[in-house]
Amino acid sequence: MPSRSWHRTVGITATLALCACGGPDESDRYLLDFVYSSNTIRMTSDNTFELAPDSFVSSDDLFFTVETLTYRLADLRMDLSPAVRCEDYEEVLSPEMSCSNSVRRPGSDPLLDPTEDLPGVLHLPGPVEVGTGKRLSAGGKQVFIPRVSYPAIDTRWVPGTPEHPSFQLRARFTYQGNPHVLEFAFQSDESMRFEYRGVPLGLPEEFSEHPAAFGGNLEMDHWLEDIDISGCLATGDLTLDGNVLRLETGRGACAEAATKMRSSIQWSGDLFTGLRP
Repeated sequence: MPSRSWHRTVGITATLALCACGGPDESDRYLLDFVYSSNTIRMTSDNTFELAPDSFVSSDDLFFTVETLTYRLADLRMDLSPAVRCEDYEEVLSPEMSCSNSVRRPGSDPLLDPTEDLPGVLHLPGPVEVGTGKRLSAGGKQVFIPRVSYPAIDTRWVPGTPEHPSFQLRARFTYQGNPHVLEFAFQSDESMRFEYRGVPLGLPEEFSEHPAAFGGNLEMDHWLEDIDISGCLATGDLTLDGNVLRLETGRGACAEAATKMRSSIQWSGDLFTGLRP
């Protein structure tokens, strides 16, 4: 079976093959958005392997394939390097986003290295809801930002309600030959950070029509890697409500299943960046 390092190598090759070939109106901007994906590889019916970017796997090798996934964020912030000046990008920055230049730290020596400055910041207050069939928008419009380097996206979860939570997932899986569904949701007002967790893999296929895109990705690979779903169902430490599995019912060996998955999600913020070949 191809390893994750193999997939990363393919991604490096693909990324290096990209060119900065946007048109005159697009060459200085990124489309900003959020996605979810994984590096999961599965065997097909003809015994070949394929990438399953919409799936993740539990420790007992059950495959969970996303049907719907939505998450809600607010107060999106991206630091800018001292060399980037907001006024140079006024024409490409969406009006819903604010931009502030880097400034000298109060009381600091003016002869100090400028890396000691407080960084400039792009800011989108939100809230926004993204996920399955939901592209990032502000005021009903796509969001564009300067095409410069961003080390991270800092944000926070929108607290939500039980009816409209911060994060909500529905994923199908097969157990003992029968189809089932995992439903998982949580509410949170905690901070969330998207930063590079490996080699960028280029432009996600969702943005194939755009010259360039940048944004956050929830990487699903590790969401259930420490949870033995089959074992807990067999012992009764997890139970099914009809064909629906809810990790909150866990006890015994799976008493912390919901907490572990929530923690894994909150630490899975990756970044993507890419130019259309």
